[in-house]
This record gives sequence, structure tokens and C-alpha cells, in this order.
Amino acid sequence: MAKKNKYKENKKKEPNKLALGKYTDNFECLKNGEKRTLKDSKSDKNSIMPIEVCDEEVYLTEPDGKLIPNIQDQQKCDFLIYCQKVLQTCFIELKGANISVKEGYNPYDQIIDTIKFLKKDDDLKVIVANNIEKHAFIVSPGRQKIPKGIETKERALWQQLIQSGDNKRKILELIHYVKVTKSDRYSNNGQVICSPKSPVQIPFQN
Repeated sequence: MAKKNKYKENKKKEPNKLALGKYTDNFECLKNGEKRTLKDSKSDKNSIMPIEVCDEEVYLTEPDGKLIPNIQDQQKCDFLIYCQKVLQTCFIELKGANISVKEGYNPYDQIIDTIKFLKKDDDLKVIVANNIEKHAFIVSPGRQKIPKGIETKERALWQQLIQSGDNKRKILELIHYVKVTKSDRYSNNGQVICSPKSPVQIPFQN
């Protein structure tokens, strides 16, 4: 009977096909069709991002608290999703109603610093290589307020996200402001609007 239960447990667990050296165990393999609500347990801002996995080989980790060690002046975003099959990496930062542009505490610098750390690490640089499509998601509750005067910050982040070669996509194609509502609807027209019943599909498609 014990063997049977063990078999069931192994069957449920998705195999980890990543090869990221000492960091491999920090990534959780998500199942195709799985729905998950990403939430920062350390935050009291009630910001979440509902996602639905729509492919195989999709891996989730938390740069802040799991993947990147606590280093002085090292900023980190809340979540990172690596889609190995389609070569896409998504950086997710959960914020409150107001998105700050203050130096040292804003989602743009948090994601930029995360990418810079990954690029410098021999095991992790593969997930931010020039051939990887990279997206940044800045998430707020339904009353989201996008700050004015963010052009410089956006451009600096965009420069970290763009791929090499001719596939240089525009800022609005790579930096996404996600508004999470209670209503059952989804739209991706300049601003991504989603809900727990209508989550953001990962890998992400514009």
C-alpha cells in the first residue's frame, strides 16, 4: 500500500528538466493547465497576479527570498517565470495602488537589478541570454495608478529586456502594467486587465 501511495506522489510531481547548477532546486516546475495566484507573503498591499500555465517546461522561482541572496544594495523582483520550451522569461513585481518611482524603491530598478544579477552568474545567465524573450510585469490591485514621468525608468528597463538582432520590440510590448480586478474579464490593450477567473496566460503572448 505504501508503494502505491509513493507512486501516486511521483506521478503528480512534474519532472524538473532544468540544468541551472546549484540553483536548479530553487525553481518549481508548473504543470500545463495549472492556475496559480502569485502573492507576496511579506507584503500587506494585497497585490496578486493570477496566472494560467499554457505549456510544458514552465518554471517558477522567487528572486526575493529564494533565488538571490541578501546582498547589500541588491534589489530583487518578487517572481520570475522561465518558459524553457519557448525561451521566454517573465519578471513580476507586485505593488500597491501607487507605483513608486523613488530611487532605490521602484519596480523598474528592482527588475533591472534582478536581470543584472542573473547576467553575471554563470549558471543563471542562460535564462536572460540575448535569445530569450523577456517581459516585465508591474502588478497592482484594481485601483492601480501608473506614475507620471516614468519614461526614463521605462527606457532603462526596456534596454535590459530587448533581444539582440532585428527582433527589437517596443517598450509597450515588453513592459506590462497589470491591473487585477474582481470582475471576470481579460484584456491586453495597452494595460493588461485580469482577474482570478481570467488569469494571465504564461507563456505570455501580446
